[in-house]
Amino acid sequence: MDQVFYLLGEAVFVLGVVILIVSVVTAVMIGHSFKTGRIFMARPTLIFVILLESVIKYLFRVYKADESIVDLVGVRLRNYINSKKFLEIDPEDRSVFMPQCLRSVDCPAKLTPEGIMCVNCGRCGIGEAKLFCEERGYRFFVVPGSSFIKRMIKKYRPQAIVGVGCMMEIKEGIDLCHLYGIPAIGVPLTRSGCVSTTLDWDSFYEVVSDGDGHILLRDDPKDSIETLRPSTADR
Repeated sequence: MDQVFYLLGEAVFVLGVVILIVSVVTAVMIGHSFKTGRIFMARPTLIFVILLESVIKYLFRVYKADESIVDLVGVRLRNYINSKKFLEIDPEDRSVFMPQCLRSVDCPAKLTPEGIMCVNCGRCGIGEAKLFCEERGYRFFVVPGSSFIKRMIKKYRPQAIVGVGCMMEIKEGIDLCHLYGIPAIGVPLTRSGCVSTTLDWDSFYEVVSDGDGHILLRDDPKDSIETLRPSTADR
């Protein structure tokens, strides 16, 4: 029996060492991706980010780094992996989900069974975005909550989705779309909250206009998109 516990202890120790090494390597890759805007071994890195997220964030805290970088790169990896399939879908078969917190505090729009019905009053950027997307064929929703998104997916069955929200909402939303087999691209808010949030509208328009399906790989707006296009091997 003592031998069994000894072997078990050794196995746990080895497993712990392996987890630590993989977490350190993944943390380094995350830092590299954040600084350079480039992705290396996208799928394996995302798997490790998902499985070892708490350990990786702990390492970031230990080294006085911003742990939100882990979430940001996690979204970039998801976007990167989904971008090829997303771009293969016609805009007419895509939907955009915009959070209601982007609305002006003086927004006159009313809640309907189809979400917040924008009246294009000009008090925020949603009206212009709605017109642009609908002209391209997208279904456009201003959503009051995540349960609404699930209902609209079941009702309209979009083949691809662009979602705007805080980092946590985007992570959960892209993972939800994955369960439905829907390629999704997430555009994070630049300031989160319940009201008066903000968005990098240039990034949003580049995504919905197919300027680049994984725009969030880019940190510096001066970077060339050509240098960030995924290779077939990364799929």
